[in-house]
Amino acid sequence: MKIIKAKITKDSTLVATYKDENGTTTVEGKNLVTSDLINAFSKLNPHAALLTEQKEVDGIESVDEVPDIIGQVLDVTGYSIGGDGDNEGVTLVAKRFLKTGKVLNLCAPFTMFNNENESYINAFELEQEIQSCEFEGKEYLFNKKWRIVQQELPFEEDTANADVQPDAIPEAGTDFNQEVAEFQQAMNDAGVDIIMNGKKIKSRKPRKVKQLAS
Repeated sequence: MKIIKAKITKDSTLVATYKDENGTTTVEGKNLVTSDLINAFSKLNPHAALLTEQKEVDGIESVDEVPDIIGQVLDVTGYSIGGDGDNEGVTLVAKRFLKTGKVLNLCAPFTMFNNENESYINAFELEQEIQSCEFEGKEYLFNKKWRIVQQELPFEEDTANADVQPDAIPEAGTDFNQEVAEFQQAMNDAGVDIIMNGKKIKSRKPRKVKQLAS
């Protein structure tokens, strides 16, 4: 299986076309690409600058001599593989950020990897960087190597409050009333005072029963 086209979209997802024994298939990813895939594409920026003869690389031939600042003015967003055998090569698609804030779309000329007639002296390094992009593209498409985004858990205040209810308090039964009556009688017999809610409740002393003369 070989990825023949790949593009990072403005939404930071990946669109790729790959070829296998079943034919050609195009996949539009919905998940965000990882920093590894973005870095792999960024390694193509110096090549795009050289192939499109940007002013930042005037007088430079080796890709290793391209200043790192090139990534601030130019960004490769996609590539397309063409040809086969010794004629296999790639076309880079990039965008240049203008001083006006607008974007200039760039398309580098088709560059072969291993053809002796290819004038680009960095063709071998270009092929290696394309292979790195392909590896990360396959990881994204088939091994679910996506950027993980922190998401908030849904929470509905009304629903949460409705789920929390106070415990029901059972009504006092006859046994409880009987116990209260017995306690009250015991306090009365003991002749002690009871304080409830800051109020003193005096005990009821038993009445003396006068004996009638016989």
